[in-house]
Amino acid sequence: MTENKLKKELFKHSAEVRVRTWEVDWQGVVHNSNYLRYMEIGRLEYRRSYGYDLSPDGTFNDGLKVFVVHNSVDYRSVAVLDDVLNVYTRISWIKNSSFCFEHYIERAKTNEILATGKGIIVNVNPSTNIPEALPEKFVKEVTDFETECEVIR
Repeated sequence: MTENKLKKELFKHSAEVRVRTWEVDWQGVVHNSNYLRYMEIGRLEYRRSYGYDLSPDGTFNDGLKVFVVHNSVDYRSVAVLDDVLNVYTRISWIKNSSFCFEHYIERAKTNEILATGKGIIVNVNPSTNIPEALPEKFVKEVTDFETECEVIR
């Protein structure tokens, strides 16, 4: 996802995050690894917006258990202590057992884009942790919500 291809209007879900003291490094900016945490918050809140909760064993209450198999982040600017960030999240494609979350993170006060990124997620069997097909209910919920989500099967 490059900045000139970023279509903010496609991102219908957002979560607000405030930068905490332990997220800032010795340079006074948010350490780069924390953007992955912000993206994960966005993913969890995205699923919660459908009414699903995460159990202590990592399985959602609809039976979905997923693993992250790829993350990428492109940094555009820096966040600092006490910034309020908007973490925008969408699902851009769904395959048989995997799907892709896209994110952009902006400073709430100025709407400046600080980072963009994506995470590829794979659905696994809750007992064996072996990849398995995504439930049709999940595919329908996402495609009903997302304006542009490519289903590749």
